[in-house]
This record gives sequence, structure tokens and C-alpha cells, in this order.
Amino acid sequence: MKTKKILFILAFSVMFVGCHQDKLDSFADNGKITDSKEPEKKLPWDYPVKPGTEEWKKFQTSDEMIAVCQIPEDILSHLSTEDLTEICLLYPFTYDIFAFNNINDGLDKLFGDFNGIRELYKRNDVSAYLLKLYNEKIQNFSYLDGKASYADQGHFIMSISILEALLSKVKEQNNNGTRFKEILKALVAGYEGKLKKPDDFTGIGFESNFFSRARVISKMNQAFVSQLPKKEKDNALYSGMIDEQTIDVINDWSYRLIK
Repeated sequence: MKTKKILFILAFSVMFVGCHQDKLDSFADNGKITDSKEPEKKLPWDYPVKPGTEEWKKFQTSDEMIAVCQIPEDILSHLSTEDLTEICLLYPFTYDIFAFNNINDGLDKLFGDFNGIRELYKRNDVSAYLLKLYNEKIQNFSYLDGKASYADQGHFIMSISILEALLSKVKEQNNNGTRFKEILKALVAGYEGKLKKPDDFTGIGFESNFFSRARVISKMNQAFVSQLPKKEKDNALYSGMIDEQTIDVINDWSYRLIK
């Protein structure tokens, strides 16, 4: 049974990071970040056309799909940070950040394409809300031991990786680095939780955590950068493809900085 679950989740991940638009058509809820235990929240705005619908299938290019997902400017500025975060997490192309050569390129594409995520990161409280969501997620790893379907478990696993990637983009709002330390502590806790369930968090599951920690640590301490292997320094600090040396450096600095 465990092997079957692993194979399903691996296949699930491939479907979302394959970057093929025809696959998106088959998954109307591909942006789902919540798991089935969480109640649906009524948001003040929703995407007018969604993957899986007949209207979506009529689009000929990804540019048309991206255009229809933009939030009207007169609505965008009035959304609360909480609502805007939830809307951004439901953006149909969120999972595509893992379809690039490295996560950083995927995030750049997301920020270049979607006005909602750009507005979100202008908010001073974005880090607090993303951190809140992430902490709630990593407190519920037991969800993977329950009776949830493989699909819902796959959504849960991918949602944690999405939140980790988004936390890597947070900027410090003050000069003492306390927010970065809080984020790093949470990411370490997430990493330790994943280590207890390594079969569930293969590939992207660990890569997103290492990527995010590397980005946060580099903002906290430049000495960290000097210890990375040269290939990592030359590739936006951390590309998503790791070796044992890089893991050791990231882990070493993580535990130093959260003390």
C-alpha cells in the first residue's frame, strides 16, 4: 500500500510540473492549497474562467489563459492580505513554478505573469500570513496517515512546497531580521517533519525546503554564501539540484541561525 501511495504522488507531481497545458485542462482544482479537512472559504473575488471548464478549453494560447486570470485593478487594491493570499494560492499556474530548471526561474515567471502575486508582496503583512499558513500545514503531517484520498494527500504535499517557495521571496520589513529568523525556524520544523515521512516528500518535497532555506539564510548572513559550492553560487545560490555538501552547508547554517 505504501508503494502504491508513493507512485501515485510521484505521478501526481509530474502531472502538475510537466508544463503541458492539456494536462491543466483535466484538473479544475489544480491550484488547490487546502486539504479536504479545511472548510471552503467564500472569497470576495474568484477567477472568472477555470481549468477544466469548456470556456477554458477554448483558449488557444497560455497568454489567453494568463490574461483571464488577472485581478481587476479596482478590486485588487481593496482585497485584504488574507483574501489576496488565498486567491493567489488558487492561481491556476501556481504549480508551474516547479516546471522550470530551478525554482527561482519558476517564481520569476509567476511574478512576471500575475498581478495578484505582485500586489501581495507589496503588503507589509504578507510574511506573517504566509508563515501562519505554513505553520498550520506542518502541524498536520498526520493528515498523510488518515483516510484522505491519494489526490488530496498529493495536494497537501504540493501545497507545503508552494508555501515554502513563496516564503523564500519574503523581504524583511525591519532591520533586525526577526521575521527571517521566524521563517527559518518554521522551515527547519518543516524539514524535520518531512524527514519523518521521507517517502511522501521525495523530489520537490525536499528541494523546495532546501531552496527556501538557502534564500532566507543568504538574506540573514552573507558568510553562508561563501561556503556554498561554486556551482551553487553561480546558479542563484541554490538551483534546486542538490548534493550532500550543499545539504550539509544549508543544515549547518540553519541550526546556527535559529539558536
